[in-house]
Amino acid sequence: MMSELMKLSNVYKKFGKDWVVKDCSLTIQSNRIIGILGKNGMGKSTLLKLMAGLLKADDGLISDSHIKISYLLQPHDFYSWMKVKDAVEYYCDFYMDFDKEKAMKLLQESSLEEKQLIRKLSTGQGERLCLILALSRRVDLYLLDEPISGVDAGFKREFKRLLLENIPEDATVLIVTNLLKDMETIFDEIVLMTRKGMICLETDYIRAEHKSVEEYYMEVVEDETYA
Repeated sequence: MMSELMKLSNVYKKFGKDWVVKDCSLTIQSNRIIGILGKNGMGKSTLLKLMAGLLKADDGLISDSHIKISYLLQPHDFYSWMKVKDAVEYYCDFYMDFDKEKAMKLLQESSLEEKQLIRKLSTGQGERLCLILALSRRVDLYLLDEPISGVDAGFKREFKRLLLENIPEDATVLIVTNLLKDMETIFDEIVLMTRKGMICLETDYIRAEHKSVEEYYMEVVEDETYA
């Protein structure tokens, strides 16, 4: 049975004179994998940071019932001197819900060595490390902003396995991505951010219309382009 994890009501956020998120209303339920889609500049990353509490909304309300949230870091977020093992210890120190044993097991399976410098990792290795750290926390809501770049073809396949095998029952995952062809099969619903507003749809509904999520997305984007 699904329960409400977070609710956003008429949320606004601006940088300088530009409104990046406008009148955003959204309810996040448990046990879902949700794709956050939209063209560049539509406020997708800002939305996740607002939900994570990393940014403060200029107007509106975000209520989360005191849930635990894991926000995906990027390799450049770590100090240049840090090795893989230092990142693991960092998570151990800061997050009581972090499962070190699980993280070490996943790192070993991904052939990531503890003594490797994070800044020397390849793009795919860095993405693996950050995902493993995020998923090794036991939380209610995982916020993944561009978890895969698509540079490492092997990791695109591994990502879905890592995600589906390691999220707790009833947890929800929000994923910002432009790699729809690779990711759409795991989405239960999508949130499409456009210039005209936000569209929230179940993926089953989209497929019932004989469309893939990617085809639907391209139709909406094309309509906006020529509107």
